[in-house]
Amino acid sequence: MSLSRRAFVRRLGMGGAGLATTSFIIGHGREELSAFGFEGLELEAAMQRQRQALPPGAVKLSSNENLRGPSPKVIEVLRSHPSTSLGLGYPVPSSRAFSAALARAHNVEPRNVIAATGSGAILQAAQRAYVTDDKLLVSGDPSYMGGAERSIPVDAGLNLDLDGMVDAATGAGLVFLCNPNNPTSTIHPLSDIETAVRTIKRRSPDTAILIDEAYIHYSTAPGVGSGDQISVEFPDVFMTRTFSKAFGMAGMRMGYGIGQPATLQKLRRAWGLGSINELQSVAGIAAIEDTAHMDWERDENKRIRDWTLSQFEEMGFGAPDSQTNFIFVRIDRPASEFRDACRANGIIVGRDFPPMEQTHARISLGRMEDMEKAMEVFKKVLET
Repeated sequence: MSLSRRAFVRRLGMGGAGLATTSFIIGHGREELSAFGFEGLELEAAMQRQRQALPPGAVKLSSNENLRGPSPKVIEVLRSHPSTSLGLGYPVPSSRAFSAALARAHNVEPRNVIAATGSGAILQAAQRAYVTDDKLLVSGDPSYMGGAERSIPVDAGLNLDLDGMVDAATGAGLVFLCNPNNPTSTIHPLSDIETAVRTIKRRSPDTAILIDEAYIHYSTAPGVGSGDQISVEFPDVFMTRTFSKAFGMAGMRMGYGIGQPATLQKLRRAWGLGSINELQSVAGIAAIEDTAHMDWERDENKRIRDWTLSQFEEMGFGAPDSQTNFIFVRIDRPASEFRDACRANGIIVGRDFPPMEQTHARISLGRMEDMEKAMEVFKKVLET
């Protein structure tokens, strides 16, 4: 009998009061359950139903995936990689090469890098390593890590309330800073993030801080920068990124974190992070090094994002100035109603995000042709 992810986590001993009440949202499994109306099913059954339910021509805008796919150089290196090498090396050498490339990109040492089969594994490790019944989780509300014991509402502009989160951090086990924030799509400049980290570590040195930068490649806002350097400056501070978004490699399950070696070792001991294999390594290195393609990806996403936001604005529905590959629109109706109506017309949008599920919907950005098709449905649904 297969176990649900929640049941599996409980069997590993994470079912205590503090952890059980922290509904830590990981990966796109939960996204799919809601987007396709399968909340009552276990993940494996729901994914099978999802494959059957997605008709030809449907547009899937529910999981913030990159429909343009990876860099052509990634495809090229995968096609040309010698097949003989696949039988010669176990994951350790490949993982080291990948970590070394990441270290060069972030101007840190390889020992400051931890690679994993998806950044979600690192986020799970963070919760297991730092959150207990008396060492609580602090998060924005709404944010990617939902159900925190200390949830700090976003401000009127849907930005993380960093001052409020700093105040709530004293004595906490883990502070989760999602920058840009999912689902609100807003971002803080690096100076704000660094100030928050320094203040928290001064007031509460034992509190850990996770800076999630899953969508930072998409930001075009001034003053934006990576938390990589401050992550190696302080113990129990670490930054995570994924290859599932701007790199367009969700199917390869690759992510990484940056921090002090002792911090990364705590994460390794807390949860199995997986190993980067030969093909993941060569593909990841090609993606990291193709900075020209990432620049193009950012510009193309901005073009589509600006057009999509302008279409909603013309209809009278506002949204923050997104710095991601999704938008968070005030639709003035329950997201579930909007989602069901869109699904009936072949457009799949995302799940609820409490406490804003009665007024807002998160919509992933596809290719321009996807958004043009989807916008026809959005106008039909929202104008009725």
